Amino acid sequence: MNHASSLRRLALCAATTLCLQFSPAARAGADWEIDAHPCPGPSRTDAMQLDADGTLWVGCGTNTNGLGLFVSPDGGDNWQAVTTSPADMVDEFRVMTLTRGHDGALYAGGVDTTAGTNLRVVRLDTSGPMPYPTTATLTSVPQVGRQFNVGNYVELSDGRALADSETGFDRLYRPDALTGSSAADWDAPATGLEQFQDLVAFDEGFYAAGSRINIAPRVFLPPQTPGSEPWQLVEVILDASYDGEMWGIAVNAQRVVAVGVDQDNDTGKIYVSGNDPYNANDYTVFDLPDIVGDGGFGTWARGVCMRNDTIVVVGERQPLGTNTGRVMISTDGGQSFSNITPTPSAESVSRCAIASDGEVTVVGAGGFVGRYRGALVPDRIFSSRFEPGG
Repeated sequence: MNHASSLRRLALCAATTLCLQFSPAARAGADWEIDAHPCPGPSRTDAMQLDADGTLWVGCGTNTNGLGLFVSPDGGDNWQAVTTSPADMVDEFRVMTLTRGHDGALYAGGVDTTAGTNLRVVRLDTSGPMPYPTTATLTSVPQVGRQFNVGNYVELSDGRALADSETGFDRLYRPDALTGSSAADWDAPATGLEQFQDLVAFDEGFYAAGSRINIAPRVFLPPQTPGSEPWQLVEVILDASYDGEMWGIAVNAQRVVAVGVDQDNDTGKIYVSGNDPYNANDYTVFDLPDIVGDGGFGTWARGVCMRNDTIVVVGERQPLGTNTGRVMISTDGGQSFSNITPTPSAESVSRCAIASDGEVTVVGAGGFVGRYRGALVPDRIFSSRFEPGG
């Protein structure tokens, strides 16, 4: 794709009513600043990465046919379409997941919608200016279990990696960083586990949340048996009394937090573990209507992020429409949550990140970007969010 095509992609946001609603930057109360990113239309934004220096990345994924990857060097104020060397490696990529890998590079997973390509995960060396040197990390092959579109991709600190199917049960495992990019070279473990909706790495282990619309919600935790492979996760059914999925998971040394939806009752859910996340009875459960109020016919939690005792949950109230996105926060480690939804919001708010100074960044449908400063560490309120360590 040439430079003119990249400019046309950036112009898509400007031509979108929802983007115009959020741009230029607007204040939504003293604690919020609202901006816009270039992914157009009402689709959720399911791929986001916030770096320590304030660089913000978003990928156009859900219901968007390969519109690529965008970067903001200033946390959401200004945006550029990402360019690569070789050229055009992400221009038509449907980005479903973004993460920093074991080597500090940026990894984008999903599917390249360019005719005749088989890219599923690419590595971008973002240490210098664009165009970023880009290579294939995972390419599909025409074999069952080795050709799926990637929904999640994460790495451990030594380069071991796990990729899962966006819509099914298949997974591919890279046993070391030297393994080739062809899916034929990766392991395809028959885990017997239900579908993942979100996948993260913490403390040299993989953690996932998921299930399906017609079975009970669950989380997947690292194996406890010595000598187990890291992909041999332990499935914990959170509540067998209803059907639904957990769509987001966040982990630290203190707790596991999973969020999703009770499909039987159209109710968004938050699960906060106690000392034993392997024990379903040790989770505290919150219903979204108790936090954001009744209204419409349902609620849905789409994503969660956590830093120390601050937990942010994002989602929506349904039916979808203007300002139905919702943002909730806990500053006491999940003992309580409050509604901090800005106005304007989006149809859905789907991803979030918390900086070291406490600033919260959320992204959602229609190019929505919100930055919340109400949780800032007191002695950091007047500091730059982009200074080293900030």
